[in-house]
Amino acid sequence: MSFPLVKFIPLFLVGVFCLLQSTTASEKISVSTAKDGQLFPSVVNDGKGGVIVVWEDYRTGKDWDVYAQRVDNNNTPMWQTDGLPISTADRNQRRLRMIRHDTHAIVVWNDRRGGGSWDIYAQAVNLEGKVLWQTDGIPICTNAADQSTQAILSDGEGGAIVVWEDERRSSEFQDLYIQRINPDGTMMWQQDGIPVFPSESLQSNPILIADGLGGFYIVWWDVIGYDAWHIMAYRLSFDARPLWDTPLLITPENGMQGEPRVVADGKSGLIVVWQIYENFINDQLYAQRISPDGKKLWQKIGVPVCTADEIQKNAAIVNDGKGGIIAVWRDERDIYGDLYTQRIGADGTLAWESDGIPLCTAGGHQDRPFIVQSAEDQFFVAWIDYRGDFGEKSVDAIYCQQIDLDGNLLWEKEGVPISTSEGEHFPPFVVSVGNGQCAVVWSNNQRDNGDIFLKRF
Repeated sequence: MSFPLVKFIPLFLVGVFCLLQSTTASEKISVSTAKDGQLFPSVVNDGKGGVIVVWEDYRTGKDWDVYAQRVDNNNTPMWQTDGLPISTADRNQRRLRMIRHDTHAIVVWNDRRGGGSWDIYAQAVNLEGKVLWQTDGIPICTNAADQSTQAILSDGEGGAIVVWEDERRSSEFQDLYIQRINPDGTMMWQQDGIPVFPSESLQSNPILIADGLGGFYIVWWDVIGYDAWHIMAYRLSFDARPLWDTPLLITPENGMQGEPRVVADGKSGLIVVWQIYENFINDQLYAQRISPDGKKLWQKIGVPVCTADEIQKNAAIVNDGKGGIIAVWRDERDIYGDLYTQRIGADGTLAWESDGIPLCTAGGHQDRPFIVQSAEDQFFVAWIDYRGDFGEKSVDAIYCQQIDLDGNLLWEKEGVPISTSEGEHFPPFVVSVGNGQCAVVWSNNQRDNGDIFLKRF
């Protein structure tokens, strides 16, 4: 007579088996494999379990254009093969950003069709793949100076808020300008936008976050001279009325801070993570929570996310669903760049080990993480991985991991491969699509200069 062997399994292994989850992934699909290059995708969920993807497209061999594709919840492309043209105007369209409403998405980009300076254009497309505004997009700002580094936010009414860097006053110390577009593509504020808060500093890398109260925050990198780099925030209403008297200095007054990452805190405020530069050989990560009335809720100088030796950079953050955040970053405390992660509670306390816990420490470098909430108390991370890069030829891949609110790794140690194809992989873009699933979109140049792929987990 045979007996089941389960009772002989050590109890600690039972705990491990209960913790680890199986990894369920779809087959990789091609979003666009048109000739030459398709790169730098941006993605939103379509509200029906699928996604809308936009990307920079070089199929003409002379100019970068804007193309898009909708992929449904069965991984079936819905629009024309290899993508729907959003803008094929002369010269280049670059750096795409997108938001979605119930019935349509709005894309904004940097555009050089005028031949001289860079301008800002936008286009809307509905879920059936019909382009809604004028051919090749509407001009948001065509001032004779350069405009760049735009960001976009839904206004909750079918339109959008757009912010960008603008050199009309100075090419050395650019300002931030904003514009609101209504659902039919009409500009709601003055032509070429209105300034956010002009100053003698260089304002760059703007980020938009809704406050949930009929207004929004703008967070940016503010540079004054070679050794004074700060992070600023300003709150406005959706009719462009300032809700604070002046912008708020989030970071300490002294030193160099940059590369802000921002999420809403779920209480109409926001949480900002930034990098502190210490001679660029011992950089650190700090965080601060800001209330709607412009008060700092954590320590005056911010909460240390990680102050380990060497450089911590390229952070990604997500709201933890409890009023705090989970951050993941590239960490160079050891020989190779690894991925570490930390959770900060709503009150600013560290939930996990000081300086973070390892997410992936496989050989080679891990970099450019992207994190989203995939289900209640669970979070999905994807990244570029160089664990196979030990020869003369550079080898990279894309890997992923699922973690829970306690920092447990739910899939196999060191992550699960998303793509190990030959050729160069570009950083992944991840979006949650509901029902505990995520869609990962990336570009790979195995076949030519770049194709767009998608895989669901």
